[in-house]
Amino acid sequence: MLRCHYNWCLGDRISQYNQQFIQGEYSNLRTRASASPLTCFVSKNGATGEPWKDTKNSKNPRRSAGDIQITALPQLKTARPWYAGIDSTVLQQNVKRLDIAYKNFFEGRGFPKFKNRSNFTSFTYTMGVKSSGSKIYLPKLGWMRFYNSRPIPDGFTVKAATIRQRQDGWYVSVRIEDKTVPDVVARSLTQVKSVIGCDLGITKLVHMSDGYQFANPKFGNNKKTKRFLKIRQRRVSRKVKGSKSRKKASQKVGRLHKKIADKRQAYQWWVAKTIASRRVDAIALEDLNVSGMLRRCRVKKDEESGRFLPNGQSRKVGLNRAISDAAWSELILKIEYLAAKQGKVAVKINPKHSSTECRKCGHIDRSNRDGEKFICSACGFFAHADISAAKTIRDRALEMVRGDSAKPAGKTAKRPKDCKEKSPRPSGKGGEPGNLGNKDIKTAMS
Repeated sequence: MLRCHYNWCLGDRISQYNQQFIQGEYSNLRTRASASPLTCFVSKNGATGEPWKDTKNSKNPRRSAGDIQITALPQLKTARPWYAGIDSTVLQQNVKRLDIAYKNFFEGRGFPKFKNRSNFTSFTYTMGVKSSGSKIYLPKLGWMRFYNSRPIPDGFTVKAATIRQRQDGWYVSVRIEDKTVPDVVARSLTQVKSVIGCDLGITKLVHMSDGYQFANPKFGNNKKTKRFLKIRQRRVSRKVKGSKSRKKASQKVGRLHKKIADKRQAYQWWVAKTIASRRVDAIALEDLNVSGMLRRCRVKKDEESGRFLPNGQSRKVGLNRAISDAAWSELILKIEYLAAKQGKVAVKINPKHSSTECRKCGHIDRSNRDGEKFICSACGFFAHADISAAKTIRDRALEMVRGDSAKPAGKTAKRPKDCKEKSPRPSGKGGEPGNLGNKDIKTAMS
């Protein structure tokens, strides 16, 4: 019922746009004013949508399409009495869900799509939710048993609850609030004195500027998991379409994907917590364009014959799969969230040439890097490529937040005349700026 209501609201907005901006308006002979067609609910004149608010002091008295559709919910229940069995706050949040989809569209994302059973699996309450022990009360549904994995602490009030269907059952996410708890205020950039840099990778998930490394378990891209997934997907393809056995086989594939996602989420939360707990004022992260990395290679075409030439896309498939399995964007969001929770600053730095720039002479060349080895072709400086990149990101963050002696990013320095030393530059008693000290490279095992 909620999916039908969402699709109807989306279809009504599309009809309003087509009638007003594509088909055009018409002139009212009596008032001699322009008017728009009235066949859609959220029309311009709003004969059925009541476009004006009751408040006289409002700066924007005209109602939006979402406000009109929320105001008309009583009419919906009158026309379709079976919608009275759904809580009013759930219907309101259903319309706001469409508003968020339109907001994302105006910010450059895709246009809202009509929902089917596979991509509409959740709804939200904003009032009336109560919990007692292993039971939870949902308006219009009553008391229901659930596994209370995280009891609500004393003093917190329930603000909202989202019910979500996943591959192995139903889950409820409760949003709670306690106004007596003070808000965490992140320190300003002028107060930052120490920074730690993070370089994301595939062989190792995160390389830290202090030498610490986090392993990449590759939950969905290891040999064993890919074999299980291949077998289960093959079983689905061999079943008759529309049969119950095919549905059961598809559920097994879904449960395997959920298991992989849960493992990845748990590991990323542990990594983010470990990074955010470092004794630094700021965390420097790479500002990565992951969607651009996953983009397909450009098509190469022979001008004479018109045939398509090899463009390397078949080799890039494995890299794309590894990047998707690492889920860098989700990890960055977790680090930013936990850093803000502890009053620290998460700074995003442009990673351009961070892994090919020499930290000693500033020479930038692709040939400087060979896998995990970094050997400068100009001065002979050698180091671990990814840890060196993390230190470069840290130095760029230091330059941005306080403008100290860190090297500027993206500039190529000239080769010094007396550059003959091939060992990394020594650090003083306090180590390099933002470092916790001189530690050996450690690997965090999952």
